[in-house]
Amino acid sequence: MGFARTLKDLRESRDVTQDELAKYLNVSRSTIAGYETKERQPDFDKLIKIAQYFQVPIDYLLTGKSTDAVMIRPAPAQNAKVVDKKVLGNYKKLDFEDRKSVLKYIQLLKQQDKYRE
Repeated sequence: MGFARTLKDLRESRDVTQDELAKYLNVSRSTIAGYETKERQPDFDKLIKIAQYFQVPIDYLLTGKSTDAVMIRPAPAQNAKVVDKKVLGNYKKLDFEDRKSVLKYIQLLKQQDKYRE
């Protein structure tokens, strides 16, 4: 598996849009689309940033293969704005009862934080 397929698979498996990755790399969405269709190749600096973003080694990006010595970890939350957008988008899809459950869960989390201090 080459870079184009690996990048697309990583992005989709981590639920990252082309727009989100483009913003992180400070490029256009069409540039990301080009990376995923083999029309374009990132420069070395962008390749490093992509590897850091997905927390994978560069050789994994290039070959799609990992060694036993390397753990491929999930991507960290990209930033608060992206996480907020995803949470709110999913929240709006819930019915009223599920929204009440989410509120109860948030209250429970706040209670746990009080007792951790």
